[in-house]
Amino acid sequence: MEREAVTIQDAKTGRAILQVTNSDQRSVHGYYDLPPWSTVDGRIAFSRMATPQSKTGEICVMDADGGNLKTVAHSRVMSPNDGAMAQWAVDGSRIYFKDRDGDRRLIGWVNPDTGETGSHVGDLRMICPTGHANTHFTHHGDYAHDDVVKMKDTHGMFIQGLDTGASRQLVTLADCVAIHPRRDEITQWHLFIKHTKWSPDGSRIMFVFTNEIHFDKLYGELPRVKDMYVVNADGSGLKRVGEFGNHPLWHPNGHEILTNTPFEGTDGNKLVLTDVDTGAERLATTCIKGIGHPSFSPNGKYIVVDVVNNQTKAARLELVDVEANTTETLIETMVTDHTHDGTHMHPVWRQDGSQILYDSDASGTAQLCVLDM
Repeated sequence: MEREAVTIQDAKTGRAILQVTNSDQRSVHGYYDLPPWSTVDGRIAFSRMATPQSKTGEICVMDADGGNLKTVAHSRVMSPNDGAMAQWAVDGSRIYFKDRDGDRRLIGWVNPDTGETGSHVGDLRMICPTGHANTHFTHHGDYAHDDVVKMKDTHGMFIQGLDTGASRQLVTLADCVAIHPRRDEITQWHLFIKHTKWSPDGSRIMFVFTNEIHFDKLYGELPRVKDMYVVNADGSGLKRVGEFGNHPLWHPNGHEILTNTPFEGTDGNKLVLTDVDTGAERLATTCIKGIGHPSFSPNGKYIVVDVVNNQTKAARLELVDVEANTTETLIETMVTDHTHDGTHMHPVWRQDGSQILYDSDASGTAQLCVLDM
């Protein structure tokens, strides 16, 4: 059992920061929509790898204050920004993580108390906050480009039961094309689904339907397709919500989605809330532009936003009070490599709203930092 935690003081704001890891290896949590705390006992699950180029690494767990840090499993597939996306089961009995056996995508799991391990064939994205289920999608990178076009009736998004590993498909790409306003234009385009995310009550799933980055410019499939969709967890009620900019996230009310996106009558991206049933849009706030990875507090009162200047290598976390329409700087820090091959801050709220956790590579190596709120 180890403890690496050190308390530091933010030079600009004076706020105390608990840096819960302090290693020459990279330590990262899953994503800005994946709280790494167990709701049962508050322990934190995270990924650790030697370098950003490492493809393998360790699954680790520690107490909320950084105590009792230990390695509980190993993953054969990690990315520098989110590691193996380690996540707790809703009952705290397992930590799930991405793994791989040759060409097979796996969901590995470990009971951190007994050491029992296992795996299911599949791809981890997000564990249901209310049950033992994972929602995921077909990876277009696993197939030849021509196959991406041909397999719209089979590619799509899925729910996987994590007791048995059995998956069922909720939506195909063809379903998404059929209700898209540009369906005649895009029917033979290279389209895919990503960012499948459960609503807070586990009743719905949102996802992104797009051809962005990988295919739009390569094949001249422009203007790009980038839309939010929602579907009920039983596969009914598929709905296109609308186009958006970046980084979608459910509002805690489960009826709206927050995005960085343009808003009519304003310049640039704003923090916009879209009603998933009506499509109506409203500004979440006007005190900060749409930037970074905005994350709602569980009570819906605050949004934390990471603001990074890649030219000056300066970064800060801003706390937006949605009701007061004000913003407060929580911390200011430096960044070493703010790229997808480096470290994104990915601020995320603890499920009870008491803390914010983020990644920081100010020391040159990614570490986990916690702010008490």
